[in-house]
Amino acid sequence: MIDRDALADALARARPLILGHGGDIAVTNVGEDGVVRVALTGACRACPNLAMTFVGPVRTFLMAVPGVSDVECDQVKAGPRALSRLASLLNAHPYPAA
Repeated sequence: MIDRDALADALARARPLILGHGGDIAVTNVGEDGVVRVALTGACRACPNLAMTFVGPVRTFLMAVPGVSDVECDQVKAGPRALSRLASLLNAHPYPAA
């Protein structure tokens, strides 16, 4: 079970980084299995760095929340191997390379 207050705190940490670039983030679903689905809005939708924002601060902050097993974003079109390499370059939470 995911602590909703901890999830809100993690979003509060990531949100200023995204708002500063004209975007925002919303949780669209929290599954029973601990998978949190997010959507990036505003300027993020057309940003070429969307994958970097997702794998870097967004996924890293949310994966630190107890009970979160994974974080997904349908807008990210990069494959698991590319996201794993990106996470490594950013010193972010590891992304499974599949």
